[in-house]
Amino acid sequence: MISTSAVVRWGKAGAMYDLVASIAFVTPWTASWMFNLIGAPVSGTPSLMVATLFGTVVVMWSVVRWRRPEPLLIAVDTVGRALFSVWFAWALWQGATPVLAGFLVLELFWGVAQLRALLVDRG
Repeated sequence: MISTSAVVRWGKAGAMYDLVASIAFVTPWTASWMFNLIGAPVSGTPSLMVATLFGTVVVMWSVVRWRRPEPLLIAVDTVGRALFSVWFAWALWQGATPVLAGFLVLELFWGVAQLRALLVDRG
């Protein structure tokens, strides 16, 4: 049986993944570099602004979940991962860079891992 400690472990691990995956999107310069690295075209300042807002929020949310890996926060994050997965799939359907498929797989992995820990913990 998975205990609350498993929820905490999976929640903290997911938070660390998000921090590592998103830290490069915190500034316009690093976001631009990252977009070039993954082969995603940047369509100017508005796109970079949205990317840095996204990066900043995800990094802050990662720190909150790392510091307070409570089941409620992990559950909210799990719902967010499901939504992110839908948007990654939609972007891939629209012809976005195939690199997003890797991010989609990782979102699904972390979402399923966290959901499983949450569900089993509830008994």
